[in-house]
Amino acid sequence: MGTRYEDQPVEQWSGPESLDPTPVWKQYILVALLLFVGLVVVVAVSVTALAPQFATPPALVFGDRLVLSISDLPAVGAPPAIIGAPIVDPAREFLIGQPVKGQFVAVRRAYSWKGDGSVRCTIRAMSLSSVDQRTFIAVCDDAHAPTFNGRGEAIDFGARNLDQYLVSVSGDRVVVKVQRPTAR
Repeated sequence: MGTRYEDQPVEQWSGPESLDPTPVWKQYILVALLLFVGLVVVVAVSVTALAPQFATPPALVFGDRLVLSISDLPAVGAPPAIIGAPIVDPAREFLIGQPVKGQFVAVRRAYSWKGDGSVRCTIRAMSLSSVDQRTFIAVCDDAHAPTFNGRGEAIDFGARNLDQYLVSVSGDRVVVKVQRPTAR
């Protein structure tokens, strides 16, 4: 057996069908299909991201985002408003206030001053929403009553800050992310 092509035995030769390449039109269809699927994914993600702009407030849209009208929320320094049923379920109920113009603070009503969940508390509005004054009070099962300023920061020693929902202001809408509160 030699090393040249002509020297190979006939049984080792490839048939003529092996030399026929995949038609190019099949490759074009595959590429076009992948581009179409990519475009559909981009459009779907874009529509869900823009859902707060399309919804009529108050509305809970994809991604656990609550869309509220800025005109329905408390003015600067006014007492915080309770946002609850039927807009959101009782487990995600919150108070929203505006201690400074254009800055909304949404604090979750369910609270535990120890942070481990052993002592249950309910947050209530105490007075006008202010950055420095006592605005929120926690009424707890164990008779503790820690107080907090308008930003949800603990004024009393030993209490942790309030859990807050992320809030963004966009034109005439306020969008509150009610999925997971952030501890400050």
